[in-house]
Amino acid sequence: MKKFETFTEWTTSFADQGCYDHINRMTAFDEWAGWPSCEALQTLQPDELKNLNNKTIQFVPQSAEQDYSAVAYEEYIYETGKVPTRAKSWHDIFGALSWCMFPNTKATINKLHYDDIKQLGTQNRSSLRNALTLFDECGVVLVTNNQTLLNALKQHQWQQAFIELRDLWHQPSADGVAVYQFGHANYEMLTKPYIGLTGKWLVIEASAEIAGLPLNVQYRMVDQKLATALKNGVLNDNSNLYPLPLMGVPKWLDANEDFSFYDNTDYFRPKSDK
Repeated sequence: MKKFETFTEWTTSFADQGCYDHINRMTAFDEWAGWPSCEALQTLQPDELKNLNNKTIQFVPQSAEQDYSAVAYEEYIYETGKVPTRAKSWHDIFGALSWCMFPNTKATINKLHYDDIKQLGTQNRSSLRNALTLFDECGVVLVTNNQTLLNALKQHQWQQAFIELRDLWHQPSADGVAVYQFGHANYEMLTKPYIGLTGKWLVIEASAEIAGLPLNVQYRMVDQKLATALKNGVLNDNSNLYPLPLMGVPKWLDANEDFSFYDNTDYFRPKSDK
């Protein structure tokens, strides 16, 4: 498996791939000329965002000397509304854009972390916090009622899910599936995609006809549904998260237009009996 790497200098040369279509359309990401400042990222917020402690979300510079633990990071955001953002960091840029595209969900994740830390302390990381972190970094949201497609994904029937049912992906139809990238680490790793790159999908069971609405409306609706699902405990542990080979998602990368791409069973692995 290729070791993950990303660009060290600013470029958006990778952003013409389909996996960046939504973020390009929502934030004009592919038009940026250089590393955005915190002030520039702030302008992308659809409204003045607040966390669930009624603090205004502000992207603030994080110096090289500052090193937040996961606990301190979540506590700091909840108590101040300030999101530490490192200069020239793909990870933090995409993290900030996630706040802009999924404000309710990001605020909910932050509060769930904060409440869990206050209740259980910092010594042992709970199954809730593990699941929230995994989804925050690597999550993909599928909106669909198509149980055939979902079962194919759960059973790692990749040929069925990605080839036989290919025309249903991104389709605004009753049996289609609408796809929304959430994890900011996914976006970072997709700058230089590699065999082995895998996200975690979570389903919102609703009609994919939502995909026929204007994109900003889609994101508002998905954000609200996702935040509600999190409040209702959908991620109390990892049991509702399933692996998704990101390079195999139809229309996300040119490489998978050749169906022989899916023959690589080191990447598109069959489901283990264990």
